[in-house]
Amino acid sequence: MKLLSSARRATMSVLLVTAIAGATLASAGIAQAAPSTPTPDYLNAKVGDLVDVRIGDVLPTQPSLGYDEVYYKLGRYTLGKDAINKKFDDWCEANGQVEAKTATPASTLADPSSFTCKVAVGSETPDSIAPMKTVVIGPGGKLYLTDGHHTLTSFYETPDGGPNMHVRLRVLGNLSTLSDTAFWDAMATNKWDWLRDVDGKAITPAQLPKSVGLANFQNDQYRSLLYFGRDIGYSAGSLPFQEFYWGSWIRDAKPIDLSTWDANNLASYLATVKAMTEKQTSIARDTVIDSGFTADQLGALTSWNDGKAVNKGEFAKLSVPYSEAKPGKLAYALAYKATLPAPTAPATPAAPTAAVQGSDVTVTWVAPANGGAAISGYGVSLNGGTPVSVPGNTTSYTFTGLAAGSYSATVTATNAIGTSVASPASAQVVVPPAPVDPGTVKGSVQVTGSLRAGGSITIEGTGFAASTNGFAVEIHSAPQSLGTVDTDEKGAFTLKAKIPAATPAGTHSIVVLINGTEVSSAEISVAAAPTDPATPTPTPSASPAAGSGVQAGLASTGFDGGGLIWIALAFLVAGAGTVVVLRRRDRAER
Repeated sequence: MKLLSSARRATMSVLLVTAIAGATLASAGIAQAAPSTPTPDYLNAKVGDLVDVRIGDVLPTQPSLGYDEVYYKLGRYTLGKDAINKKFDDWCEANGQVEAKTATPASTLADPSSFTCKVAVGSETPDSIAPMKTVVIGPGGKLYLTDGHHTLTSFYETPDGGPNMHVRLRVLGNLSTLSDTAFWDAMATNKWDWLRDVDGKAITPAQLPKSVGLANFQNDQYRSLLYFGRDIGYSAGSLPFQEFYWGSWIRDAKPIDLSTWDANNLASYLATVKAMTEKQTSIARDTVIDSGFTADQLGALTSWNDGKAVNKGEFAKLSVPYSEAKPGKLAYALAYKATLPAPTAPATPAAPTAAVQGSDVTVTWVAPANGGAAISGYGVSLNGGTPVSVPGNTTSYTFTGLAAGSYSATVTATNAIGTSVASPASAQVVVPPAPVDPGTVKGSVQVTGSLRAGGSITIEGTGFAASTNGFAVEIHSAPQSLGTVDTDEKGAFTLKAKIPAATPAGTHSIVVLINGTEVSSAEISVAAAPTDPATPTPTPSASPAAGSGVQAGLASTGFDGGGLIWIALAFLVAGAGTVVVLRRRDRAER
């Protein structure tokens, strides 16, 4: 039965779940799970599900590869002498279908319908599922590869592969409901990630590669050495990162002398593999190798080459030169390396991106072509200054606590051969002046206008914290709000307001506050509101009658006509008396 074509699989769903009988899964040692409903983001995937992935979408959980293992696979794919190209066997095995059954010269990995596998989709067995590569579903449905970095990178690098190639992976865990922090804590607890660089130094998850592909990984020579020691000094099991634990032992415990190892010479490589594997099989089974794992847990064999002579078994197979009909793995790796152009310094990186947050500038960039040798580090500069060294598995760096001003960044890349030309500069970014507490900036206030109760005034402020919102302006003694203002870029403001009509005459203050803190005040003298001349007002007394509408002790302004009215009335009365007397005299004369 032929596999579904890439195009057809893409139209069905991103997620392909192969349902396996519960009894079969249990006997395979795989957690039983019912088939999940296909979703485009893998959120519903369950432990044991087989999910179809685009290999360019999977995220690595280790920073390095043993390049020579990938070179062996690529040598076998491009220089192979097999009846059926080994790449089809590798794809079928990774897809849970054991090995290739048929393939033609026209068959390609890009089109799985162009070849067939021994086990059809839907007929998988525990034995066919066991060697599949594994993935953990992370937050947002992201795919984190826990086993298969070398295999998927080989598919990525082969001419008919690339990032758009599809293959199925077995779900090891679904942690999609966790936060990023909790996710990485769980990954560490389950030992599902490898956060150490080639020198054994700890890295952060942010420093992991963003995709498979040789250019994204460091070259770990110890990991390469371990790969060729399989079934000679140890047996490969299902423990993720098994060879990295052994590699750490080789690097840190130094059980063998590597000073004469020539990784480009078959005889030297074989001698080094033999010395390493002899040490693996000679140590006590309960010896802790790394991270609490013992030699027994890491698959150390009880006898070298599984008890076979040097010209027998796996070591004999490894020793076969490329000139033979069935070359060994090392011969393929060395033959492929010989076809590679001489390594050069890395290509010039593209212009990086700079982003500002407060007084920090974060520079990010894309790894350039490595020139045939792993990038070991980067140099990041601001405004042409002294570069900061950054590890080769990192593509971002943050400059902190910068002074206000404009900045642009450049990046160089370095490998074992040399350092690249500096990248073009990033677009300029501006670090703003450090924020100040507006409550510590004292300004000044000037008040103009009608300084009487109910009068319109203009309040002008200068020297305050610039571009700050929410200054409160009040009139005191008894605080009353006159309004709220914002300062401009020069720390100034203008406010049109009215003095409250009930403000008593006398001395008052215009007060400016920010967040309840007084930052300025100005003293003003307020006159009483003018009275209406047509309405007589009583002369104020020390103790005005209740309801008179006049407050004791307040200054008064305007015309007070009460006294003159009383005088006028007196004159009127006197005049009336005179008229009466004159009338009486007139009558008498008559």
